[in-house]
Parts: sequence; C-alpha cells; structure tokens
Amino acid sequence: MKDNALREYRHLVAEVVSWVFFPPLVGTVFFIFLVFWYSSDITEGLKWMILMSPFLLFIPLIFFAVSYKLGWVHDIDLSNREERPVFLLVFVLGLTAASAVLYFMNVPTKLFVYVFSGLIMTIVTSIITLNWKISFHTAATTSVVTAINILGGLRFAPFFLLIPIIAWARIVLKKHTFWQVVGGFVVALIITEAVFYLFGFPVFI
Repeated sequence: MKDNALREYRHLVAEVVSWVFFPPLVGTVFFIFLVFWYSSDITEGLKWMILMSPFLLFIPLIFFAVSYKLGWVHDIDLSNREERPVFLLVFVLGLTAASAVLYFMNVPTKLFVYVFSGLIMTIVTSIITLNWKISFHTAATTSVVTAINILGGLRFAPFFLLIPIIAWARIVLKKHTFWQVVGGFVVALIITEAVFYLFGFPVFI
C-alpha cells in the first residue's frame, strides 16, 4: 500500500514539474522578462510584446488547439513522435518570423540573440526528433538557463540544478529514456553557447 502511495506521489510531482517547465512556457516567460528588462520603458516593452505575440503565442497555441480537436495530436507532450513534425514546423516558422521582426526592429542584440538561439536549437532538436525522441523539456530549460548564465553571469549557475529535476520527471513519467533527456541537455547547451559566441558574447565552456 505504501509503495503504491509513493509511486502515485512521485508521478504527481513529476506531472507538476513537467507542466511547470512545459517547453514553450519556459522560453516565453524568460522572453517576456528580457523584453521589459531591455526595453527603454513599459510602452516600448508592450509594443515589442504585441508584435511578437502572434508568432510566439497565438499562432502556435491556436494551431495546437485545432490539431488536438481534429485528433492530429493526442496530448500536450506530443508523446507520439510521428505527431511532432507538423506542429514543430509551425513553431519553427513562428520563431523565424519573430527573429526577423526583432532584427528589423533593431532591438538590443541580447534580446535578438536569445530568440535566434532558441530558433536554431528548435530546428536542430526538431530534425533529431524525426529519428530519435529527444527531450524538448530538458532542451528548452537548458537553453534558457544557459542564456541566463551568459547574459547575467555564472552567479546564476544554480539554475542548472533544475535540469536534473526535469530529467527525473520525464523519466518517471516514461516520456523519455535517460539518454533522451541527456541528449536534450547536451544539444541545447552546445547550440546556445555556439550562437551567443558567434555574436561575440563570452561563454563559459
């Protein structure tokens, strides 16, 4: 009885962790923070948000809702790898449009590079997932945490402790294997550091 209760508790905690660190949510929350951190005032920040919202929020969310309603996808995790390509293509196109708009708006380089690094990371992991179910949860959080440490300094290194917690949750839920969560971490870390480095930012590896 105690073993069953413990398993249920572990499963519940893993579900909560997975929802809190849902990939699009993690990336978008930090983007919103950066928008208002780097904008000159609230008005400018709101303008950037209004321009970005269709590409980063509304189009992907509406497409997912329609896809779920029509049965093209069966859960929010896109657990069936065959269901991922079309949704990921829409998300990649949204990030591409967002990167282009930010570039032509001449926003601070740090904000642009964050979104652009997310775009490259999403493209690479999307290609990988066509043949191997890499973990987007660990990839997305690794990308964000790496960006935080590049932009804010290694005093934010403790945020990396979130990654093994997320990896544990995905394994407990049987959404991914050990190597799939490790793959998400490694790929996101390398790509995020490489993109920031190419734009002249000092990195820590």
